[in-house]
Amino acid sequence: MNSPIKSKAAKWAIRLLFTLACLVTLFVLFHVEENWRGERDWLAYKQQMEARGEKFDLAAFTPPRVPDDQNFAMTPFFAPLFNFEPGTQKQRDTNAVKRIQDFASALPNAPKPYSWAMGKRADLAQRLAAFQKPTDTSAKSTTTQAAVETTQTKAAAAILEKLNEYNPVLDELRAASRRPHCRFNISYDVENPVTILLPHLTVVRRICVVLQLRALARLASGQTDSAFDDVNFMFYLSDTTGNEPTLVSHLVRIANLNMAVQVIWEGLADHRWSDAQLQALQKKLQSFDLLADYKRALQGERAGFGNGTIEYLIKASNRDALFSMTSGQSSRARNMMLGLIPRGWIRMEQLNYNRIFEDTIFPTFDVAAKRIHPKIIIKNTEAFEDSVKIPFQAVFQHRVLLHLLCPAVDACSLRYSNAQTMVDEAMAACALERHRLANGQFPDKLDALVPRFMAALPHDIITGEPLKYRKNGDGFVLYSVGWNEKDDGGVPGMIQDKSSRVDLQKGDWVWQCPARK
Repeated sequence: MNSPIKSKAAKWAIRLLFTLACLVTLFVLFHVEENWRGERDWLAYKQQMEARGEKFDLAAFTPPRVPDDQNFAMTPFFAPLFNFEPGTQKQRDTNAVKRIQDFASALPNAPKPYSWAMGKRADLAQRLAAFQKPTDTSAKSTTTQAAVETTQTKAAAAILEKLNEYNPVLDELRAASRRPHCRFNISYDVENPVTILLPHLTVVRRICVVLQLRALARLASGQTDSAFDDVNFMFYLSDTTGNEPTLVSHLVRIANLNMAVQVIWEGLADHRWSDAQLQALQKKLQSFDLLADYKRALQGERAGFGNGTIEYLIKASNRDALFSMTSGQSSRARNMMLGLIPRGWIRMEQLNYNRIFEDTIFPTFDVAAKRIHPKIIIKNTEAFEDSVKIPFQAVFQHRVLLHLLCPAVDACSLRYSNAQTMVDEAMAACALERHRLANGQFPDKLDALVPRFMAALPHDIITGEPLKYRKNGDGFVLYSVGWNEKDDGGVPGMIQDKSSRVDLQKGDWVWQCPARK
């Protein structure tokens, strides 16, 4: 005869097993329902958007491969960067890769900031001194303008001599630029998009740094035609990354364009460019449609980095990558917990990630009208940041991956709109200089440039109105009202620290041709 204690224990055991069975059943049903709901909603959205012409496959944004002998990126200097062992991203010749990545690494940085946006020229004398020893940039110069020009000329000649060591590479690249195509052979088809290597970006930027310094030194030495050639080659190099479907590639491109524009500005300030050169520069500058490039970069980022990463995480065995994305530590227990997350939950994260592009990001700028709307961008950014402040709220609203994968749209939009303003102002400045060459002075109004010197005037990308312009003695000031959408009278905003850099979020975006003293 069973004792009452054993009988009671057996009943509790049966109840416990029944409860566990119910929980397991509920968990399975929950998984099935969430997986079904997530897949259904994601596929319905994807089909709807694809019917409207949107693409979610990275291949749609990836430049096609081209034959090596027609590919600038396969010139001997660049080729080792993407010469991988089959099926890997392990570079075969690491010594060659190191030599490439060390190109111009010893070139000293400018000891003192300069920028067309601040109306500041490069100080070639200080650049020359930086080759030999640190320069005290705090000392005030008391030399006359004539003495400065003489010093610049002598420094320019010495700098050109020091830059001769880079000529073999630059000559090789210039010869390779005659090839009809450029496609860096990036491994876009890796399983985890986070691991895609882009080793060429830093190298291309360093080449542009060398070219800019050489072009500035050539200008100061009176070698205007050679400086013009360097500017065009910088434009070419900046375009080599323009077909890549990643935001970082395009942001590096903008930085390279900015260096080329610095040379254009200094040549304009000294009235060194000929009418033919100015026309050629205008034509090139007019070809840049950076808002269209921005949208394509965002679409590529969404397809490749965003959706590609989410598809990678859909596989339960890969979900430990979430911890590396958040700088956390992976563990077996955490991996098991992540493996229990319903696939449908991640699909709902994917749905929200893609919706934010259509609902929040793309409406902030208009490619056809060449307009961007800072106030809407700032408002949307603040709303997005508020929506992910509470962790549990972000989890249950399926916004965790959205927070991790969504690009910093406010910063990117600021960079792109400023860059488009830069090329528009540079284009108008070239036309203004052509007017001066033809008439002996700058016009009283921009309208005087049309149609002889420009087919149409560029408008302010922020307001849609004409760019602001006024003569300043025998110089001029040309500007956009900038990110704060306020006319500050042609005064740029400055960061209040020792860097003396322009604050793009404050003040106007200014191009000025200094009056001669």
